[in-house]
Amino acid sequence: MDVMGRSVNHQDGDLKILLSAFERVRWLDRVFGDDIPWSEITQGFDFEGQRILLANKARGIFKPKQMKQGAISIKTTEPRAGRTNIYDDHETEEGFFRYSLQAGNPQENGNKHLWQAMDQQTPFIYFHAVAPGRYKAIWPCYISNIYPDLMYCEVVVGEPLVDSANKSKVVVYPDLNAPVRAYAVREARVRLHQATFRANVLSAYRNRCSLSGLPVPELLEAAHITPDSHTHSSTEITNGIAMTRLHHRAYDANLIGITPGRKIVISDRLMEKNDGPVLTALKNLNGQELIPPYNKNQSPDRVRLAQRYEEFLLSN
Repeated sequence: MDVMGRSVNHQDGDLKILLSAFERVRWLDRVFGDDIPWSEITQGFDFEGQRILLANKARGIFKPKQMKQGAISIKTTEPRAGRTNIYDDHETEEGFFRYSLQAGNPQENGNKHLWQAMDQQTPFIYFHAVAPGRYKAIWPCYISNIYPDLMYCEVVVGEPLVDSANKSKVVVYPDLNAPVRAYAVREARVRLHQATFRANVLSAYRNRCSLSGLPVPELLEAAHITPDSHTHSSTEITNGIAMTRLHHRAYDANLIGITPGRKIVISDRLMEKNDGPVLTALKNLNGQELIPPYNKNQSPDRVRLAQRYEEFLLSN
């Protein structure tokens, strides 16, 4: 099927590999969410007795040797501290991600795989870094345009693939008209920003809950002090606090408050209840101080804490 929803047949082998790759990424997404470790991505997946790679550390545009053409993935990395990213990959407001071509001939090397993907309208995975060594997977993605003179292409996001009963022959691609692709990219951008915020906040707190000290990153989230929906919210680390999912839900529901002096206050609604060890553990936090981030400059903003604590008091 082409970009507007008409039928397209693809080579059986490449199509089977892509569908298997998407299944593997679905699993990674279920387990790690928007924060997939590079070490997990490099595991690849088993396909008909072979190990197929999802990405390559040295190459942003990747086609495994088992595929005849197109790409299985592209990636944008987060530069390490003190380094700069030589490429200019970024999001746009026009309904696509701008992705830089590989340096050199815009038609050769890894770039030719992008041309093949565009010509055949074959999908691929976009691994976008949220922190060094941590990625959000966006799929299925497509190339809508390539600008060789400007050395970049447009990457659009589709809806989940709907494959026919005969997976080896035909796959149905979504209608990628402008409103649909703009919405899909906007949704991907929101999740990407949230994932980046979470990765930065958890790193500041060294992957520990600031209330309980729990050191299990899979159970931690980044709570906004000024909620994300507010006009004056921010993705700065000082607007975030590392919390377990339970503490985060309680904070958002104003069952837990945090004073400008970073003391924990448990609402009367919880303090008056007696029902098991989890509730007892929450109540025992009353009057305790937050565990601060390693870098004091990344501590929760006192002005934001004060504003949020006023909301807590009004609701209790």
